[in-house]
Amino acid sequence: MKYHINKEQYTELRQVYTPLIPGSMKLTAEEEIVNAYLTRLKKKADVLYRDGNPYGIIDWKDEDDIQNDLYEFCFNLPKGSDLHVHDNTMIPIDLLLDILVKYTRISLDKDTFGFLYTKKSDRKDNTLDLEEAIEKGLFSIEELKERLTLSQEDAETGYWASLEEIFTSTGDLYNDMDLMENIWEEGFLSCYERGILLVEIRDYYSVDDQDNIRRDMAIRQAYYNVRKKHPEFLVRLIACSGKEGSVPVQQAFDALRSAIRISRIVKDEFDPDNVEDFIIGLDLVNEEDVSKPISEYVDFFLSDEVSKSGLGLFLHCGESLRKDNNTVIDAYMLRAKRAGHAMNLYRFPELMERYVENKIAVEVCPLSNFRLGYVTDMRLHPALQYLIHGLPVVICSDDGTFMSRQPLVDDFYAVILSWDLNLGDIKMICRNSLEYSGLSQKEINRLRDCWQTQWSSFIETMVRKIC
Repeated sequence: MKYHINKEQYTELRQVYTPLIPGSMKLTAEEEIVNAYLTRLKKKADVLYRDGNPYGIIDWKDEDDIQNDLYEFCFNLPKGSDLHVHDNTMIPIDLLLDILVKYTRISLDKDTFGFLYTKKSDRKDNTLDLEEAIEKGLFSIEELKERLTLSQEDAETGYWASLEEIFTSTGDLYNDMDLMENIWEEGFLSCYERGILLVEIRDYYSVDDQDNIRRDMAIRQAYYNVRKKHPEFLVRLIACSGKEGSVPVQQAFDALRSAIRISRIVKDEFDPDNVEDFIIGLDLVNEEDVSKPISEYVDFFLSDEVSKSGLGLFLHCGESLRKDNNTVIDAYMLRAKRAGHAMNLYRFPELMERYVENKIAVEVCPLSNFRLGYVTDMRLHPALQYLIHGLPVVICSDDGTFMSRQPLVDDFYAVILSWDLNLGDIKMICRNSLEYSGLSQKEINRLRDCWQTQWSSFIETMVRKIC
């Protein structure tokens, strides 16, 4: 069909078809100055990706890339919370390696070279102190870093397989709670330095109450040590079991029952006059494409023992590219407080509206999704559409130690650049991480005030720098 329009009509009609943008928060005059500066930083950083590099992603080996001003902006940004962190993976990899060199041994077997053992381990044969192995030139810190981080080179062996190898090679560390407490404490301190006030850890449970209590007490002690220095900092646990085929359904139930029992015992008693829950929720974890669906666990999640426990559901779902994966439906039907990943929620437009109406936040883990092969270009990540449609989104680091230089900093860098977020969008996402946390309302109010103080100081500092 042919039609004729003049230049004036062309210009008028063209302005109608503008792209949707996220519903960002209103900015103050000072914030508008910082927003204009942020626009310039994004244009400057954008030049780095004109040679075919994965967009918005800083590769491990491109040390020069992190010297740009946008990365510094993201590091100093008051981020609020990191609501999706597994075990001890909030610690930057370089900081973790510094600790491991001092406190671990490394296997020297031909087929298992690179496995780490604590110095308290019974495994002594054919192992050597890691520090000594490095001094003798048998193994380098660079080799260890390569073994403990995911990169695009892992595509051949499979990203999930490579991640499992990392977990396996470091599994013995959990047999030394003094070492783990050190790792958690340094990780929490680093979180605070990166503008994070709250960390919600996915804490993997066994069926053994004593083992679970021992680990949770070590996490809590590390948290207490940091809170003595930074009273506004908080840590909470979301208890998990596995849903992989090797874990019987009943075993998963028993592990989560252990968490329910322990949640009544282990509290945040740092302030004796304001005792709060330390364990706040339940979840099931593992690679979705090779795991049992959430539907097999519905009876337990709907049981009285769960509803009376007071623990919320924060469920991994939709971390898949398979068109037959529909676990985002289960998360909604079970009234999960947040959905972990939910990458395929865009396949269910009506369901996405229900998520918006019921204020179910989505824990978006950008670099994890990239490192595990679910998205190859961050500009095409479906979470941008979630923001546009008003879905509450929080940015999280997942297994950040093994996927980025600075957990959560790199995630914010990737989405700010790739999604062209303005300061209002960023402010809304940071606020979401507080409002949709698992804290009590009293804690949310207190943490919101702390964050607002940090945010105002950040804006003031940026304005002075700009002017």
